[in-house]
Amino acid sequence: MSISKIRFKGVEWAHNPETLKVYYEDNFSEEKLFSGTSGLYKLSSKCRAVSGTGVLTGYDCLEQFNRLLKLQRERESGILSLPGMKPFYAYFKSLELLCEPCADAVSYSFEFIEDSLKNNLKTDKYFHTVRDDENLWDIGYRYGVDVHTLVELNPEIKRTDELENGSQVRIC
Repeated sequence: MSISKIRFKGVEWAHNPETLKVYYEDNFSEEKLFSGTSGLYKLSSKCRAVSGTGVLTGYDCLEQFNRLLKLQRERESGILSLPGMKPFYAYFKSLELLCEPCADAVSYSFEFIEDSLKNNLKTDKYFHTVRDDENLWDIGYRYGVDVHTLVELNPEIKRTDELENGSQVRIC
């Protein structure tokens, strides 16, 4: 079985990181009750965070790192695709070079933070529900959106000609 590679804003990592941590956390409040005991109440959920470490290898390892650095410095969030997870909008929060670069290897660490505002905007005007025998070309033609744009917006779609009936395709 082949594991998909990490992808952010359509840019695919040359090598998946060695470690990957997806972190979910909730905010709680502890309140004293009249009986002298206390109760714990869930207030809200924080944005999920993704972090990891890895090694970029090959003669172009510094170029690979600089491509990631360029993405990290962009201000806008983008779609983050992780192996085995549904893609979501995130900010590329940090990228760190962990050691002196060698001739063909660079160690790094990274962190993403979820863009909860965009992830909660799943309205009909941004999505199309796939009908029988539709593909990305049909959907692109219908909404006037280039197929390459649809592929970038929907990194979880592996084949543009085979879409699951009832699935959601982001159109903008």
